[in-house]
Amino acid sequence: MQAILPIVGMLITVLSTMTALVCCMLMGANSTPAQILALKLWMGGLSLLGLAGVVTSILFLRAGHHHWATWAAFLPTILIVIIVVVALMR
Repeated sequence: MQAILPIVGMLITVLSTMTALVCCMLMGANSTPAQILALKLWMGGLSLLGLAGVVTSILFLRAGHHHWATWAAFLPTILIVIIVVVALMR
């Protein structure tokens, strides 16, 4: 029962990562090759951030640290939301 919150956090992280990647793809519609390269790098970084959060959360769950697994699952979502908000403010 304690593992439900980290699992929900991992699902939210995967969905927020996918949403951020789709937003990056939409921004590249009418871009120059240099801007597309920058967007590809951002997409790679966001993917690694989401993947790291999910993998870390799984490792914490396997070790029995449910509290740390929850934080590891939700932290990438918080960071992705901050990055998207700052990118849209520009």
